[in-house]
Amino acid sequence: MLVSPEGIGAGAKGEPKVLVTMGSDSDLPLMMKAVDTLRLEFGIPCLVQINSVHRDLRTVVRHIDNLPASVQVIIACAGGAAHLPGNIADLRADLPVIGVPRDLGALKGVDALLSMVQMPEGAPVAVMAIGDAGAVNAAIHAAKELAIAEPAIKERLQAYAEKRKQRVAKQNQTLENKLHMQQ
Repeated sequence: MLVSPEGIGAGAKGEPKVLVTMGSDSDLPLMMKAVDTLRLEFGIPCLVQINSVHRDLRTVVRHIDNLPASVQVIIACAGGAAHLPGNIADLRADLPVIGVPRDLGALKGVDALLSMVQMPEGAPVAVMAIGDAGAVNAAIHAAKELAIAEPAIKERLQAYAEKRKQRVAKQNQTLENKLHMQQ
């Protein structure tokens, strides 16, 4: 499914530059943080897919082997054994893969994190934080990868950083009032 600043599916425009993939639709609320950061903050169209290496490996291979040529970065979310990012890194040695560990199960994502960061030599996966921060940071990292060749994305990254700085400045402006309320 194509997602862009203009919309989703039939309402989307452009060619996807990032694949955002996950093991099941239960990962979608988390990965919407990455999708929305890509499209709304940076104007980057992305392809969104569900790919389960544990339930339908053949479809994963077909999807990854047949990605549009416009896709330059892959963000893959997984929980538990978290094989999806590593399998994709093996299938597409030509593309950077960013892993987002899902915060679920008895170990709250620590198992997924360890699975992703322990990739063997030759199949690298850039691994982000567990959960929400990881999903947003994966989108930012993907935008930085794309900004190397696209000055417009570099400008949007700089504007995003400035917006974050302004938020801190605004918090400092209201800090005295908040401190007085704490007394």
